[in-house]
Amino acid sequence: MSWTVVGQDAAVHVLTAAVKNDRVAHAYLFAGPGHVGKSLAAMQFAQLLNCAAEGPDAPCGECRSCEKIASGKHPDIEMVGIGGQCEDTDHPDHSKDNSRDIRICQVRRLERVISRAPYEGKRRVVIIEPAHALNGAMMNPDVTAAPVAALLKTLEEPPDGVVFLLVTDQEEMMPATIRSRARRVGFAGQPRDLIEVTLRTRWGAEPDDAAELARLAGGRLGWAVAALRDEKLLTSRATVLDKCETLAQSTITDRFAAASTLGSAYSRNRADTQATFELWQEWWRDILLIAAGREQQVVNVDRLDTLRPLAAQCAVPAAVRALKAIADARQQLIENASPTLTLESMMLALPVLRANAVTSRLRR
Repeated sequence: MSWTVVGQDAAVHVLTAAVKNDRVAHAYLFAGPGHVGKSLAAMQFAQLLNCAAEGPDAPCGECRSCEKIASGKHPDIEMVGIGGQCEDTDHPDHSKDNSRDIRICQVRRLERVISRAPYEGKRRVVIIEPAHALNGAMMNPDVTAAPVAALLKTLEEPPDGVVFLLVTDQEEMMPATIRSRARRVGFAGQPRDLIEVTLRTRWGAEPDDAAELARLAGGRLGWAVAALRDEKLLTSRATVLDKCETLAQSTITDRFAAASTLGSAYSRNRADTQATFELWQEWWRDILLIAAGREQQVVNVDRLDTLRPLAAQCAVPAAVRALKAIADARQQLIENASPTLTLESMMLALPVLRANAVTSRLRR
């Protein structure tokens, strides 16, 4: 089998060389955009570290160890994430309590697990994803600092046979104390043509579907594959863009109402709300490209008929300000600013476009 992650040759080379040269670090930080292969690479690196095969065929994907890791049943591969298991008998796991962070009780459990030698593998591998969710444990003022200090010490000097893999698409949210204790392995978005070819050859996509998904994916092969399998993702995407287009033409009253709704949604599900803002940035970037005379680079070509009249009244500086306003709001939300106030400020900064007025002016 060897590695099957696509378009991440540099990362694969670093990890393979580390094993080949017996220079495996105690902790790695897999950082880069979402849906580009970080999770798959973490799983396959865990397979490589425990594979029965040797040489270029590892990870083989066929030995008992590789198969158990792929199925999530290997006793020496510890997955730590939001809603995971913990030590507290009152709440043995957080899968149903709407947790947004990795809890301190999960950290306590992890400390106990890694204190034991590997059960059947060569190494015990701890995959923490999303690693930036460790902020919940790091910044909780209601708990003793001892477990946090223990985790930091463990990341720096883990027990023999333990390797940490920290996986995140929000590296900037992670405390420097954690980042400094791990070797960074960067992951980048894949080229559009590579995504298109991979969709056709590996997943059997029709040429037109592959081309469309590669165009919309923004370098995220994982998203393209998910959208190929589930058409609801494209429907949801279209709904978000429709809302963005409507807001661009809305009154401030409607915008503030939308800010309140989104602010409440962010408190419940940060990831989905941030994904909404990514699409808003994509929409305004298309407006910018058309206003700048670079229509051939637009992502949402199926929306050109509505984008063109709106872009005709939006000067390039105004579109740039819109993109900056959204980017600033996203960063402020990451830094735990008030969601509603942050989004109201963003709404005030977005240009107000009038499609009907533009159409009349163009006709004149």
